[in-house]
Amino acid sequence: MKSARRTSPQWRSGCHGVALGTAALVSWLALPAFASTGLDSPESGVVQAGRGNAWVARADDPLAAYMNPAALVTQASGVHLGAHLIMLDRCFTRRGPGNTPVPANASAPGTFPAPGTPGGPPAAVCNEGGVFPNPQIAGTWRVTNDLALGLAVVAPHAAGSTIFPETVTEEGGQVQPAPQRYLLVSSESLLVAPTLSVSYAVTPEIALGAGFIWGVGSIDVVNFSEATSSPGGDDFNAHQDLRARLRGVDAFMPGFVLSALWSPSPRVDVGAWFKWQDGLRTSTRVTIESLYWSASGAKNEQRCAGRDPDCNVTDVEDAGSFHLRVPMEARLGVRYHHPRVTSERPGWAVGDRRVRDPMSEDLFDVEVDFTWAHNSVVDALEIRFKPNTIPVRDTPGFVPENADVPHEWRDVFGVRVGADVVALPSLLSFRAGGFCETKGQDDQYLNVDFHLGWRVGLSGGATVRLGPVDLSVAYQHTFFGALDNGGDGKVQALSGDVGSGYRSVQAINGGRLESSLNEVGLSGTLRF
Repeated sequence: MKSARRTSPQWRSGCHGVALGTAALVSWLALPAFASTGLDSPESGVVQAGRGNAWVARADDPLAAYMNPAALVTQASGVHLGAHLIMLDRCFTRRGPGNTPVPANASAPGTFPAPGTPGGPPAAVCNEGGVFPNPQIAGTWRVTNDLALGLAVVAPHAAGSTIFPETVTEEGGQVQPAPQRYLLVSSESLLVAPTLSVSYAVTPEIALGAGFIWGVGSIDVVNFSEATSSPGGDDFNAHQDLRARLRGVDAFMPGFVLSALWSPSPRVDVGAWFKWQDGLRTSTRVTIESLYWSASGAKNEQRCAGRDPDCNVTDVEDAGSFHLRVPMEARLGVRYHHPRVTSERPGWAVGDRRVRDPMSEDLFDVEVDFTWAHNSVVDALEIRFKPNTIPVRDTPGFVPENADVPHEWRDVFGVRVGADVVALPSLLSFRAGGFCETKGQDDQYLNVDFHLGWRVGLSGGATVRLGPVDLSVAYQHTFFGALDNGGDGKVQALSGDVGSGYRSVQAINGGRLESSLNEVGLSGTLRF
């Protein structure tokens, strides 16, 4: 056992409490995809992923109810069900000024070897969320030749569970608090938003579409903050770390999508799409466990020995508010498709109504999409509490008012390229594609909740037609450009210390963030 001793509580006379840190929002089912924004990368949908997500002009299955509702009037009635299995690898290597290792207990040098140093834990701490299922469901109804309706519930293209460890293990088997704990420990959140859309063909060559989004969102995130603060660096013991959990629900996040589809020639389609949605705003419930660690670096299981087992737990409903803005988005796509000289169309595509069916009509198609996301609207995650009204149990402090977490995102621009080749008409097609997106954040504001380095994706897929059902598979890999500030971060932990302005003295996001994303998808579309 290491020679370490617990310091007595050193709450300063001006101490007003403890605050919460970042709130990472990722979702399960099913906020319409925040494609190209900082909230996911880049698009949901199996066929879409298989062709580099270049799909706004093709838009040939019921997911168009969200991704380009104008195209619904070119489809037969049908239903769609699909899912991705998402495997997110994300690792953070904590560094201090001068790109130096950061020990867990700065006031006792050598007691806890820093991650990445001899005897210490591994340098990087990584997401342990595992494989996450990401579903999509949609349907379209062709009312008349010129009118169609659609409904889509599409999950944001992101893992819905982010779990980092609370502790990391040294080479000798002893644990110490994890280096990313002030940024994020876990996020288990839910977002749901059906999109109801209508499509109308103004002429045989021009169609317009619009959809209404009703969003419902919840957050459930955990991280750590400091009770007191002093120079020197991270120090779970002297700074008396507190574990904080933040929860809330927003029952109404309205939004809309607008789109157009234009076919200037029999071989060319042009698609355009725009989305706006209100942010997630909710009152919050806060749960705080004070004086969380023992001097050994593990959780203090004896804190309330012989007393109320919740002696150090503060649990308050309607403690404050949370606000995350949702960036606007726009896309423009141009598609060339090369028709077959003769083709036999499926029964659901035969009749008086105009129906596009690339699998029976075309030899191949190629599409290029250009994307924009107004990420710069996200300058911070806004977290506020009622001032001086929430006492923290087992301490003399209160929860402070401002717990905002700076992010300083930038607008993101992207290009997507995708193609389908029909190997056997109305039976088998193959597809491939890729995308790239610009960097969306300064390295000094990196955080483990969202990764806004540049992104490059490569993908492939196939579709087999079995009667009225199209079965599709896809694989996609996304590369993320690393964010690395060399230990010169700009995000500080929240603190109950009035003397340090309710923030830690040291930055807590210095270091390097690396991510990659692998996924496989399977979907089926039934048309009638």
